[in-house]
Amino acid sequence: MTLVRPVEYTVVRLPYFSGDSRPDVVGTCGVGESAMLADGTVGAVRIEDFFTEAAANALHAFVSTGVVFERDDIGETKRASRASRTGELPDDPIRTTSDGSHGEAEDALAIFGSDWFIENLSRWIGVPLRVLRPSTPYRLVAGDYIDPHDDYPAPEYRLSVACNLTPNSDSNEGGETYVGLVDAVEEYDGDDFFPLKRWRLKSGESTLQPVFNSLLLLPLSSAHAHAVRRVASGSRYSITTLYGDAVVKE
Repeated sequence: MTLVRPVEYTVVRLPYFSGDSRPDVVGTCGVGESAMLADGTVGAVRIEDFFTEAAANALHAFVSTGVVFERDDIGETKRASRASRTGELPDDPIRTTSDGSHGEAEDALAIFGSDWFIENLSRWIGVPLRVLRPSTPYRLVAGDYIDPHDDYPAPEYRLSVACNLTPNSDSNEGGETYVGLVDAVEEYDGDDFFPLKRWRLKSGESTLQPVFNSLLLLPLSSAHAHAVRRVASGSRYSITTLYGDAVVKE
């Protein structure tokens, strides 16, 4: 069964992060590589040096040694681990390996839900945004991958932000992100009681290498999908947050 929905909106301009009221843990936020798709829209934009060097290193140390991970495999389309939480709700606290404060790492993690960050994202997308799925650390080890998907369960979802925390010395060992236009979405029978989906991309997708202390801003629509190639060795750490319309439409 093929399920391709119409395009709901497009993003064609590059972002800019204001220096006004910039939090202390935030770096220079330079706009780096972008992936422009064949339809003229933005598939992904990299924001480099998003955190200060100290904050980025603290956040990497936290996710690599201080977070408890659990497997998050989905059929044959996803092999990964995500941060475990202390309860069943998606915004319950992340489970850590030790009690107490994690200082600058917690300040850095809080940026993704801050007014400053959301206001800058809202200006770029062109509509007021809010967090729809809270910031979640992910870990991919050798053999892990994430097949194409759109992070778009409903029209109010607008943007996925992935913070890359993989040291640059490991960036040639797989785990690249690639984005492209959707050719078709097919349902297939999974191991559970509900069907799973498999996205197939048109030719000409764009690939972006992992860069430490950078963000990938991925505008969401049914026409776009993104994925992570199989990791060859080592571990890949990232933090993903999903944003959507601040006003719920009836």
